[in-house]
Amino acid sequence: MSTQKVIFHVGTPKSGTTYLQDLLWHSREALAEAGVRYPGEVPEAHFHATRDLAQNDFNGWPDPAVQGAWSRLVEAARAHEGTTVISHELFGDLPPEAIARALGDLDFAEVHVVVTARDLARQLPAVWQEDVKNRHFVPFDEFLRVVRSDAWSEAWYGRALWLRQDVPAVVRRWAAELPPAQVHLVTVPPRGADPATLWERFAAVVGVDPGLATPPDGRRNKSLGRAEAELLRRLNERLDYGIDWPTYASRITHHVAASVLAERPSSGSLTVPAGDRPWVVARAAAMVAELRATGCQVVGDLAELEVTSEGPAREVPEPSAEELLDAALDALVALIPTHAARAPEEAPEGATEETTEAGTPEDAVLDGDLPGQDALVPTPRDGDPLLAAPAELPGVAAHVAAAPARRLPVHRVDRWLRRLSVARRTGSLTSV
Repeated sequence: MSTQKVIFHVGTPKSGTTYLQDLLWHSREALAEAGVRYPGEVPEAHFHATRDLAQNDFNGWPDPAVQGAWSRLVEAARAHEGTTVISHELFGDLPPEAIARALGDLDFAEVHVVVTARDLARQLPAVWQEDVKNRHFVPFDEFLRVVRSDAWSEAWYGRALWLRQDVPAVVRRWAAELPPAQVHLVTVPPRGADPATLWERFAAVVGVDPGLATPPDGRRNKSLGRAEAELLRRLNERLDYGIDWPTYASRITHHVAASVLAERPSSGSLTVPAGDRPWVVARAAAMVAELRATGCQVVGDLAELEVTSEGPAREVPEPSAEELLDAALDALVALIPTHAARAPEEAPEGATEETTEAGTPEDAVLDGDLPGQDALVPTPRDGDPLLAAPAELPGVAAHVAAAPARRLPVHRVDRWLRRLSVARRTGSLTSV
């Protein structure tokens, strides 16, 4: 009998997958000594394999590293006499024919599929926020209205949510090719629990001492506060998919969102509103009942996937104009390349007093339809306070994000920031 085993972790998104993948990657040497291999030349190798198996790109951008990525993981597992772990949440998206191919390619080993799952009340805000980090801009209330309706399949985000978060359906798709003893559901502990609990449960399926692994430093993929998420959503709306995915991913997803907005003091976490709580409670209870019927091996407790009717003690209010403005200023500062910074009193090289005021020829990169000084300190329009100065900031940031970094006119952006700061101090932001 073969001693080869593959632990195939297929999702679900927002269920601690990034934490587990970071831990596996950073602990691969210690795990290898215990006979457990986490293959790949780079951490993204498993993501590339999902795109290779699915035969599609991500956010409309083909990546040359995708071609052959699945075969490379398979061959790494074939060459290893022990346990191999393959992990990415987008494997869970695969249709039945791709699942059959994947398991067929791994027929030299005993395959165990693992699905990690978290309660629906935490998943809904987390999934919406992840969509926002990936340049989408549907408001949260609209998102909830669609995904709870019978017409959820008419919207891309409704289809994406239930493809990935209908946990019983994910389990059934993968269990169709395997005996129940080889299909495992690992539940995510409740809010406030030690994150190591999730790894201990996962390690039990792998069959390795959890103490061998080193938890990653810090926390990746942090949640945004409510104001920061709303700012990013409005920025996306202004950009309207107008810049390519690699540029957006580099400048916004991984820089502005992850390194700046996620590190700001919390403006409160987004939660499911009280009016939506009843259907979330009912849907979670139905999914738990379906999971019991699958016969899969539960590691943890299915009760952790249930949702109580109480909800949070206090719902976080909508972000104020002042909160949005503060977040927008931080985002703008983050988009200015540090190598171009200069002392406040220093004019651009070769600039005269006239060109400093009017701007250099390079200012055309940002001019376009940008609001001028008067538009940056407007009076409310049509009675909507958020169409005033704070609402202009996403437009400014959108132009900065889309401009080539080497040509960003820093002195021009600096003037905008100064005008906004003065306006805030003097109270001339009439909408705030």
